[in-house]
Order: sequence, then structure tokens, then C-alpha cells
Amino acid sequence: MEDSGAILYQISCLKEMLDQVNEEIESNIQVTREIESEMVKCAEFEAALTTRESLLTKSLYISHFEIDGLLSFIADSRNSLKFLEEELSCLTTKRDEMLKRIEDKRASNFKGRLTRGKTTSW
Repeated sequence: MEDSGAILYQISCLKEMLDQVNEEIESNIQVTREIESEMVKCAEFEAALTTRESLLTKSLYISHFEIDGLLSFIADSRNSLKFLEEELSCLTTKRDEMLKRIEDKRASNFKGRLTRGKTTSW
């Protein structure tokens, strides 16, 4: 009977050890699940960041394209402005020359009339 008591005691000890191992296994399984859950969250976050990076890159390229277009427009506008300023300067010079000729012609006509008026009235 002592043997059966010893065997029961050993079985009881082995059962306690088995229960302890099962608890550790359950604990490890729970930790593994938490780690897997965090890994899924990280993967989702990484996917969201990749999508955001893609959108930002697209926005960057669009902005560069717009800036290049605006710089080209500015250069063309400056060239056009320079051309128009030169054209305006030429037109102003021509106008001034025409006004001077008209003024000179009027003065000459006026002098001619004065000269003719003096000679005929004496």
C-alpha cells in the first residue's frame, strides 16, 4: 500500500508540474497572440504610411510640375514685358518725333505767315 501511496504522490506531483507547464504554455500562447496582434497593427500602420508616402510623392511631383510651368510662364512674361517696354519706348520716341515735326512745321508756317504779312502790309 505504501507503494500505491508513493505512486499517487508522484502522480500528484507530476500533475502539478503538468498544470504548471500548461499554465506557462497558455501564458506563452497569450503573449504570442498579443505579439501577433501588434504585428498586424504595425503592418496596417506601415501600409497606411506607404499609402500616405505615395500620395505625398504624387503631390510633390505635381507641385514640381506646376512650379516648372510657373517658372516658364514667368520667364515668358518677362520676355514679353521687355519686348513691350522696348516697343513702347520706340512708339514714344516716334510720337515725340512726330510732335516735334508737327510743332516745327506749325512754327515754320506761322513764321511764313508772319513774314508774308509784314512784307505785304508795308
